[in-house]
Amino acid sequence: MAWAGSYQVSFLKVIAVVGHKKSGKTRLTTMLIKSLRDMGFRVASAKHVHHANFSIDQSGKDSWKHGEAGANPNIIISPNEVTVIWRNRGINSMDELLNLVGEDIDFLVLEGFYRLIKQYKEAIKIVLVKDKEEVADIEGDAFATFEDIDRSEIIKLPEQYPQLLKIILQPSSSR
Repeated sequence: MAWAGSYQVSFLKVIAVVGHKKSGKTRLTTMLIKSLRDMGFRVASAKHVHHANFSIDQSGKDSWKHGEAGANPNIIISPNEVTVIWRNRGINSMDELLNLVGEDIDFLVLEGFYRLIKQYKEAIKIVLVKDKEEVADIEGDAFATFEDIDRSEIIKLPEQYPQLLKIILQPSSSR
């Protein structure tokens, strides 16, 4: 159980920031991570990349050559970071993702992963919208925007950001 200021977290909370392209997902995700860290919480994040051929590794580098030779997983360690690359493997369930993260965190902030979290009822789903019509497109616990949309159920960012934090910090039983 972790305490941060006057807020208590007794188990890992998953926050999923979803929305269409260019809706502000990365901007909100980084705001949430910073705010929660500043409050003393332990925060992990995961970003979904849609590009099929994406790799964090760089073609021609020694670590890339290890992978090309068949290393799987391929672990890259520097004085400041550790990266584990599993080739030809995706994450197919929240349980798989949560197992990667481990137990020493209070919040897991996801950017994207809409299909993965769709059935995961425990996640707090924040939907970023660019216009009023998008509210009907995606199911979520809170709707937010960085755009100039006048609709009472949509949290206007950054002005109403504290309201969004309240939703995230309230106990799961009161959502």
